[in-house]
Amino acid sequence: MLRRYTHWIVVLSTCMTTGLSGCLHPCWNNYDCPDPPAYDECLISEYAERGLKIEDPVPSVCEDEDWLEIPDSPDAINPDNIDLEAGYWDLSLEEAVRLALQNSQVMKDLGGVLRSPEALVSMYDPAIVYTDGRFGEEAALSAFDATFGANAYFEANDRRVNNFTVGENGFFQQDLHNYEVNLSKRNATGGLVSLRGVTQYDYNNNPQKVFSAGWDTYIDAEMRQPLLQGAGVMFNRIAGPNGEPGFANGVLIARTRTDISLADFEIAVRNLVSDVENAYWDLFFAYRDLDVKINARNNVLEVWKKAYANVEADKKSADTEAQAREQYFRFEVEVVNALNGRLVERTRDNNGSLGGTFNNPGGVRVCERRLRFMMGLTQTNGRLIRPVTEAPVAKVNFDWNAVATEALARRPELRRQKWVIKQRELELLANRNFLMPNLDLIARYRQRGFGPTLSDQSSIPGEAGALQSLTDGDFAEYQLGVEFEMPIGFRRAHSAVRSSELALARARAIKEEQEKQIMYGLSNTYAEIQRAYEIMELLFNRREAANAQEATVRASYEAGKAPIDLLLEAQRRVIDSSALFNQARIDYALAIKNMHFEKGSLLEFYQISLAEGPWPQKAYNDALRRDLHKRAAHHNYVINEAVIGQPKQSGNTLVAKPVDGEAGPAVEKIDVPTPAEMDTAPAVRTSSLPVLNNPLRSASTNTGGLIKPAGHSAAPVERATPAPIIRAEEAKSSENFSFGGEAPREAIWLHQTSISSR
Repeated sequence: MLRRYTHWIVVLSTCMTTGLSGCLHPCWNNYDCPDPPAYDECLISEYAERGLKIEDPVPSVCEDEDWLEIPDSPDAINPDNIDLEAGYWDLSLEEAVRLALQNSQVMKDLGGVLRSPEALVSMYDPAIVYTDGRFGEEAALSAFDATFGANAYFEANDRRVNNFTVGENGFFQQDLHNYEVNLSKRNATGGLVSLRGVTQYDYNNNPQKVFSAGWDTYIDAEMRQPLLQGAGVMFNRIAGPNGEPGFANGVLIARTRTDISLADFEIAVRNLVSDVENAYWDLFFAYRDLDVKINARNNVLEVWKKAYANVEADKKSADTEAQAREQYFRFEVEVVNALNGRLVERTRDNNGSLGGTFNNPGGVRVCERRLRFMMGLTQTNGRLIRPVTEAPVAKVNFDWNAVATEALARRPELRRQKWVIKQRELELLANRNFLMPNLDLIARYRQRGFGPTLSDQSSIPGEAGALQSLTDGDFAEYQLGVEFEMPIGFRRAHSAVRSSELALARARAIKEEQEKQIMYGLSNTYAEIQRAYEIMELLFNRREAANAQEATVRASYEAGKAPIDLLLEAQRRVIDSSALFNQARIDYALAIKNMHFEKGSLLEFYQISLAEGPWPQKAYNDALRRDLHKRAAHHNYVINEAVIGQPKQSGNTLVAKPVDGEAGPAVEKIDVPTPAEMDTAPAVRTSSLPVLNNPLRSASTNTGGLIKPAGHSAAPVERATPAPIIRAEEAKSSENFSFGGEAPREAIWLHQTSISSR
């Protein structure tokens, strides 16, 4: 006995010594402790390399090893060496939208793909929400799936007890087998039905036993049905059988999450289409702006040549040549910027208006690369994209009451918020159920069987097997009762109800503010259409007047009656008025697009629909095979995912179409003076670009200058009264009207105006 105690004392002393040994070590973190011992620098460097280290993850075996195709160098599309016949890709607006949708698995946002990738919306998001293992619809329905379980345990017990009646004089030995099979199912009203079969084999040395070995088996059926809290089909569809105060994860809540994700996906697709059109019109403006600046540079080059010749012939002073030379290089700088562009803010959503307000995007190359990115194409492939869809110039009127009603009914933001309100209402309804106590009705029935064998007839006279005894119904038991439980005060339930009420009030307030903002944006866009069209008319007349002034001053300068500074000023007026007119055309095109954006018909305008994509063929084969074993559902209440449909090409769109058969003027090559020809003339780099058509020539051929929108039915468009077309050859001389130098077909917007004489 003493030796045993000594053994435990030694063990306990050893443990205490080991545990308290850390107190003897010096504390290096306290201020009054001595300096820490010196470390081995080699050991530190060895372990430092095993700590934080930037590494690339090991790729998966199934990972796609295809690398991104490196695009061609931007120098491959230099206008100095580009093939004018095969070096351009004439692209329509409808084709640009189609390619963008076809190549976009992720709804692109220029800069946002790298800055905040988790915030992007992709075509997989609705399916991810639907198939979420925690909050998805299938996860919510899985709470009502039947559950099957089975277990088998084998025990060998050998013990001694302080009772001589157990076993042989207190030595108890037993072989025990337990077999159990159970099946349970949660019903729609919250009740739990379970069926269980238990079989037990017992062989022991207890002298009081009836048989040497006995089999005990029974079948147990139980039903537990909530009567207050957790009862009812509606509650279980909202909160689920595992719902708690403040947390609802039923199938209806999961369905609202899916509907919200579908609305988010529709908003992302709409924004992508809007951004693609914004990028398209940016490129359209860049080409027109480059065309204007090239023409202005070429005109001032001719003036510079003549001024230089006059200086060489001692007919003019050197200051006239310097003025022309300065303006030439000014316009040359603008040509270079208009061609290559600067990295500035582009026209995009939410920059003044939800659909996007025009912002001078820079040059042709920058805008072309930007459009390629939005379309999901390589940045360069040896060709330049050239827009062929003309910006609209026909007047379009929208009925205010119709578009306002349509906006409130079709905007996806409002539909999304309505689903949020519905979700909050369902959560409030579920949380109110937790204000009731738990009251469950319990019913249980058990049928037992017992015998010396499991199924065979026993050798003991009058004794049957356990299964036969079970089927004979000799031993039947039942239980019926209720369970009641409630928290005093329902603190958590009241808090959850109050939180749901506040969340519902917040969602409704947000919806009201969204409606107000939609009306605000719609009214701005409605007024912007009228403003942009009026400004476009005025700037067209200003451009024609500037061209007429430039032609008159040029004639006077060539006749020696006007100084060169007047001609240079007239040329600056021409380039300014032309650039502003092109900008006004883009403003009008974006205003029309933004009207469809604001009233929720932009996708319908492009005939884009969202639908569930096809499943793999194996999925259809599995569905047919499983359909043979179960009854098919009558309705499919869920949508698994949404993909982008292909937009149909429309012959009549709100965008004005170019007229076939009308070609632009031929490309003109400018002979630039070289140092070999003129000692003082600088060497100038040349470039050859096609001169683009005047958009008004194509637009003026439409009947009455009007077109009808495609795919627009909810908000009818009023047919505007066509402006009076006055031909130059038909007009009479009048002191209140001036045609200037316009061509006969470009006089569509020239109206008689009262000019007060001074």
